[in-house]
Amino acid sequence: MPLTRPSHPVNTPSEGPGRLLQTSKDAFDLAELEMKTMADAKKSAPKKGGKMKKLLLLLIVALIMSGAGAAVPMFLSASGGHGAGAEHESKGGEHTALVPFGEAVVNLYEERLTRYIRVKVVLLVDEKQEKAATELLTKKKAIMKHWLISHLSDKSLKDVSGAAGVNRLRREVLEHFNDLMYPDGSEKIKDILFEEFVVQ
Repeated sequence: MPLTRPSHPVNTPSEGPGRLLQTSKDAFDLAELEMKTMADAKKSAPKKGGKMKKLLLLLIVALIMSGAGAAVPMFLSASGGHGAGAEHESKGGEHTALVPFGEAVVNLYEERLTRYIRVKVVLLVDEKQEKAATELLTKKKAIMKHWLISHLSDKSLKDVSGAAGVNRLRREVLEHFNDLMYPDGSEKIKDILFEEFVVQ
């Protein structure tokens, strides 16, 4: 009678206990590997959190520094403010002085409505030039005021409205006052300031 192979596996002496032992060892190795993987994952998780904390800290520091940088000029300008007639320090570190010019009231060039402008002008000069500028202004004030009245009477309401209009007018007055007071082109008037600027 021929021998037939059994349908279910039979443990041979070489396969039986040794194979079971090897399978248990594989399971143990697999469990150990999983534990190591979990431990590595736990170790790497705080590192990610640490990176996020560092990034958040850097962001907060950057915001504080930018806020402080924006606030410094405001504090400096607030502490360095002076009234009219006081000495000022310009950007170049030079000390400047304010020389009052006076007031001018002029009707604006408007067809439909009667409008007028009232300006009070101050000249900003170098501190060393204050006395000379005051004496020269006294001599030439009539000519300068005549020019200012003529110049303002040619302006419309639109010309003197808004910051752009005021700054344009200030530059025009500065240029012409320098030409009238210092024909040699030395331009000793540093700036023109409007103490009052009223349009009605």
